[in-house]
Amino acid sequence: MTSRTVQGQGSAEPGKRRSFLNGHQKRTLKENLVAFAFLIPALTVVFTFGIFPIFYAAYVSLYKWRIKQNEWRGLDNYVNAMGDVAYVFFFILAAALIITGLIVAYRTIKESRSKGIPLYLSALYLIPGAIIAYGFTLIILKAITFFAQEDAIAAGEAARLGNTFLGLLLIAVSIALSVTIQRLIDKTVQNENRILPNFTLQATAVVLTLVLGFVIGRFTYVEMQNSERAAVALVRVRYLILALIPLIIGYFIWVWGSKQQSNLKLVLSILAATVFIASGVWLATIWPVISADSDADFYQSLTVTIYYSMLTVPVQLGVSMILAYLLYQPLKGRPFFRIVFFIPYIAPAVATAGIFDAMFSLRPDGFANSIMVGMGAAPVKWLRESGSAISVLGQAFGIDAVANWDFGPSLALIVVILFNIWVFVGYDTVIFLAGLGNIPNTLYEAAKIDGAGRWSLFRHITFPLLSPTTYFLSVISVIGTFKAFNHLYILRDPAAKGTIDSASVHFFVTFFRGSRFGYSTSMAMVLFVIILVLYLVQNRIAAKSVHYG
Repeated sequence: MTSRTVQGQGSAEPGKRRSFLNGHQKRTLKENLVAFAFLIPALTVVFTFGIFPIFYAAYVSLYKWRIKQNEWRGLDNYVNAMGDVAYVFFFILAAALIITGLIVAYRTIKESRSKGIPLYLSALYLIPGAIIAYGFTLIILKAITFFAQEDAIAAGEAARLGNTFLGLLLIAVSIALSVTIQRLIDKTVQNENRILPNFTLQATAVVLTLVLGFVIGRFTYVEMQNSERAAVALVRVRYLILALIPLIIGYFIWVWGSKQQSNLKLVLSILAATVFIASGVWLATIWPVISADSDADFYQSLTVTIYYSMLTVPVQLGVSMILAYLLYQPLKGRPFFRIVFFIPYIAPAVATAGIFDAMFSLRPDGFANSIMVGMGAAPVKWLRESGSAISVLGQAFGIDAVANWDFGPSLALIVVILFNIWVFVGYDTVIFLAGLGNIPNTLYEAAKIDGAGRWSLFRHITFPLLSPTTYFLSVISVIGTFKAFNHLYILRDPAAKGTIDSASVHFFVTFFRGSRFGYSTSMAMVLFVIILVLYLVQNRIAAKSVHYG
C-alpha cells in the first residue's frame, strides 16, 4: 500500500465499507454547514430588504400603475421619461452585463490554468451554476409576482410566476453537485500542496450576467422594433459618444497630472481636466433639447442632481481636509472646535434648513442680503431665484456682460449646496482626523530631515496616505448627493421653478402627488443604475490610486 493511500484514504479493513467522505472532508463539510446556518438569517435580511426591492421595482416599472396594477407597458414608462435615449440606455445595460460575464469567465479560466485544472473540468461548474441561477430566478419571480393583484391577473395583464420550493430544492441539489465536482477535480488533479478552488460562484455569476444581458438586449430590440422611434434612437448614440469623449480625456489628464512633481503641471492638469469634464457634462445636459419627446422635468432633475453633486462633494471634501489638517496641529481649544464643526451634522435637518431659509430670506434686511448690500450689490431673491447663479449675482454687482449667461446651477441651488457643505463638513472633518491619526509620525520626521516643507509633507505624505479615507468619504458623499431629499424638499420653493428639485424630490412628487407609481419607479430605476455605475467607476479608480501604506 502506498503512502498516498495511507494518508489520503486510510487502510480499508476487511468487512467494512469505505466512507463516502474522509475525516478531513467531513470536518470541512460540517464547518461549511455551520457557517451557512449562521449566514442564513443575514442572507434572508439582505434578500428581503436589499435584493428583492430592486427586482420588484423593476417589475412595477413595466406596468401602468395608478394606485393599483394596470396594463402591461413594457418600456413605455422609460421611453416617456427619457425619450429615445431609453433604448440606448437599455442596450448599454445589456452590453455591460454581457461584458461583465465575459470578464468573470476570462478571470476564472486564467485562475483555473494557474492552479493546473484542465478547462473541461472547470467547465463542469457551469452545470451547478446554471441550476443555481435558474433556482434563484424561480425564487425571485415568485417573490415579485406574489404581490400581483387579483384583478390584474383576472384581466390577463399579470400572472404569478416562479416556485419557491422548487427554487430552493434546485439550489440544494446544485450545492451537492458542486461538492461532487470538487471531489472529482481533487481526485483528477494531483495537487497535494494547494487547496483547489471551487468555481461555482463564478459560474453562477457568468450564467446570470450573460443570460440577463441577452434577455434585456432581446427585449429592448423587440420593444424598439414595435416603436416609431427606432430610427431616431440610433442618433442618440452619437450624442452619447460625444459626451463620453471629453469625460474620458479629462480623466486621463487628471491621472497624468496627479503623477507630476511640478506644481505648475499639477495645477494646469487640474484646470484642463475640469474643462473637459465640464464640457462632457454640458453635452449630457443638452439631451432634453435633442430629445423633445422626453420628460423635460426628469432631465432637469438629473441635471440638478449632477450640479448638486459636482459642486458639493469636491468643496466639501477639500474644506474638511483643510480643517482636519489644521485641527490636527497642536492648537489650543481643539476639542471645542471639533464639537462646533460637528454640531450641524447632528442637528435636526428641519431645524437647520429653517435657519438657512431665514438667513437667505428675500427681504432686503435679511442676513444674506445685508451682506450683499454691504458689498455694494443689489438684494437678490436667493431660494426663490430660478436664474443662473452667475447671471443673477453678476447683475447684482452691476456686471451686465453676464446678463444672458444661462448656464450653470440656479442661485437657489447654490444656497442648497452651501447648506449641504455646512452640514456635512463637520462629519467629514472628524473622519479625516481619524485618518490623520493613522499616519506614522516617523514619515514626517524623515521627510523633514531631508528638507521637505509643509506643502511637500502634505502632498507627498498626508494626501496619499489619506486616500483610503478620501475614497470612503467621496463614495458616501456622491451617493448621498444623488439620494438627497430631506433638506431639498424643505428648502424648495415654487418660485424656483424646479431648479432645486433633485431626482429624488422629483420622483417623490411624481409618486405620491401624481400617483404615477409605475412611471416614477422607472425613473428611480434609472437613478439606481447611475448610482451603481458611479460607485463602480469610483471603486475602479480607487483600486489604482488608493494607498494603504
